[in-house]
Amino acid sequence: MKTDLHLHGLLSAPLSIYEEIAGWSLPKLPAKFESFESFNDYLFQNLILIIQSPEHVRKIIRGAFQRLIDDDVVYAEESFDVMIPDLIQVSSEAFFEILTDEKKRVSSQIEIGLEVGMSRKTPPALLFQKVREWVSSKIFSSVDLYDDERVGLAEDFVESYRFCESSGLKLKAHVGEFGSAHSVKEYVETLHLNAVQHGIRSVDDPSVMDYLAKKGTILNICPTSNVALGACPSYQTHPAKKLFDAGVKITINTDDYALFGASLEDELKHLSEMGFSENDIAQILQNGLNQRSLFP
Repeated sequence: MKTDLHLHGLLSAPLSIYEEIAGWSLPKLPAKFESFESFNDYLFQNLILIIQSPEHVRKIIRGAFQRLIDDDVVYAEESFDVMIPDLIQVSSEAFFEILTDEKKRVSSQIEIGLEVGMSRKTPPALLFQKVREWVSSKIFSSVDLYDDERVGLAEDFVESYRFCESSGLKLKAHVGEFGSAHSVKEYVETLHLNAVQHGIRSVDDPSVMDYLAKKGTILNICPTSNVALGACPSYQTHPAKKLFDAGVKITINTDDYALFGASLEDELKHLSEMGFSENDIAQILQNGLNQRSLFP
């Protein structure tokens, strides 16, 4: 049994779903992007522009959920950006209906934890407004902050995170993929994070690794994403094994399947390339399964 705890909802469908909607073939994806900026350029120029209606969003979500089922995933935490309703010009309530319908449709095959997604590039005051609305719907079980780590400070998002915390959501954020080990500890402390998306640069400071290990903070790592975006040069040099050996809890995840094309089965093979034993991999899978009932 597998879990996938680091997923961006509209980017975890196969690229072919986007091509079906567009009616044409999309430009070939590089094995490695030149930079995070080039990654974002491809994303917005070739995928986001295609999404123009609720029907498009529903088709993508359905494709994303089915891909997870085909990958033998039993539990997933999928983030959906709070600005999606504005993108397709519908009310939040109409978007929530799509999410709940599609979640219910696959409920006998997979458990989906819906996640409030926040971009660092969205003004914090607007984020807080959206977060209050989304969390009040009672359909979300976690929250995630993502996009360029150079944008904003942890303090900018405290108001939103405190609201999510008081509402019983699991607290997650992208940090420490390109930033420093110090930034990982800062975000965990400031936003009271239960889990870190990526966090691989924690390896650069033994005191931070020790802090995460003692605190039990989960790092939801995505090796293919890290290599494709240049956060580490290869699977063989990926820091996950050092983090694991230092007692840091990690899980294995796919991030953006549409852009990286790696299934969870592929990521498990990469773990072997990274030096993990069969017992290690079994423990990593169990770490993911242990997250299922923590934030119902």
